[in-house]
Amino acid sequence: MCHPDASNTHPETYPKYQVQLGRVALLRDMINWCIENPVRGKPLADGDPRLRAMEAYIYAQRKGTKLEYGKK
Repeated sequence: MCHPDASNTHPETYPKYQVQLGRVALLRDMINWCIENPVRGKPLADGDPRLRAMEAYIYAQRKGTKLEYGKK
């Protein structure tokens, strides 16, 4: 796993500009980027329950962290 226990994911900073994507991204965009690039897998559709579960897990691991949208 690239980010055990959602470490170093910083969901509280999304949406923000992501250099890798060349645009403003949501957390789910970066999850899919990680699936496609380092992992070499197929991206998940926005409505896919597995993508929603990963997003929810990452947010839950950072519960209580101050929101800082756009922070790098």
